[in-house]
This record gives sequence, structure tokens and C-alpha cells, in this order.
Amino acid sequence: MVQDICKRQRFWWRRIAFTFQTVQGQGTYDLTTISTTPPITEILLDEITKFTLLMTTSPLQVTELLPAFTPESLIEMTANTTPTNPTNGNNNGAVGGRYTMDAGDYKTIRIDPPDAAYTAYIVGWAMPNPGGDSTNDNVPLIPPWGHNTIVTGIVAKVFRFAYGSSNMKSVDSAAEYEQGIQDLAQRKQFDPNYRTQLVTHESAIRST
Repeated sequence: MVQDICKRQRFWWRRIAFTFQTVQGQGTYDLTTISTTPPITEILLDEITKFTLLMTTSPLQVTELLPAFTPESLIEMTANTTPTNPTNGNNNGAVGGRYTMDAGDYKTIRIDPPDAAYTAYIVGWAMPNPGGDSTNDNVPLIPPWGHNTIVTGIVAKVFRFAYGSSNMKSVDSAAEYEQGIQDLAQRKQFDPNYRTQLVTHESAIRST
């Protein structure tokens, strides 16, 4: 239910931003080793919206890495071991270095090997870890005021399997669940309790 709720909308509490240091000549970075809030061990990156390297601090100079989607790009990046300056572009002549999530792995990011150590900044959207049940009862990323919607979703799923999708119990519970998701999407970011709700967890049902 947590994954279903999160993937419906780009809810504001799913936004994530973090920074780390690149290593000269190193092309892959395990994001679970980077300190983030919430930790990457609880979530995966659904989408990176900005990947920027700080080139110099005085004067301030940054370069934005470009996403690579094609299989050919992944092959090139995997085979490339020559460190390059990110501002010089990649082998195809595009301006700026490239980044992509490594093949078969949700937590390792691959970039064109840099020629020096840079401070990297990533901003994106996250969703709960799609793994099995956790050992604790915290519900990551979903604010406490949304936990009742999780319960409603579970009830709707049970009713659908028990009575069929056309039964009025199933229809009513499904409608209540969908309304709960809409209510969450309309919650104002600048609610008076915004900061408190964002940084605390509340014991509830397990996330998966």
C-alpha cells in the first residue's frame, strides 16, 4: 500500500536531496553508503531531477550531468576507464558528463569517471524500498496523517479478494481509499505541523 500511494503522485514528502564526494577515476557509487534523510536503505530513487558537480567555489562554477538512457550509453560508460573533465562532454560530444543507474541495481549510480574529486549534489524523488517486510513498525515517507489511508487500502484489497470487485463493500472501500490518496495529494506543504511531521516516524502497520 505504501508503494501504491507514493507512486500515484509526486507527493512533496518524497523529495530527496543529498551530497557526496566523487573519487578521481571512479565511475560507480553505492548510494547506501551515503548519508541521506531518510536513508537510502529505506528507499530507492524513483527519478533524479538534478545531478550537479561543484567544479570551483571561487568563483562558483558548476556543471550539470546529463542522464543516459540508451543501452549503448551504458556500454560506453561501463567500458570507459579514462578520467575526463565533466565540462568537456562525453564520447558522443554532448556537453557535460553523464549519469545512469547501474544495470540491475537500484542503489548504484554510474557516471563518466571524473578527472578529480568533486562535490556532487543530487535532487530527486524517492519511493519506499520494494523489498519484503521490515523488522520494525515504522512507515517511511508517509506522514502520520496518511497512515489511515494505508489501512483503508488494505481493507479495500481484502474486500476485493473476498467479495469480488463489483460487491458494494469492495466498491465503497475502494472509493474511500482513492479519496484518501486525493486528500493526501491536496495537503498543503506549509501546514503548521509540516516540519514536525516530516522528521518524525509514528508506529503503525508495516510498510509492505
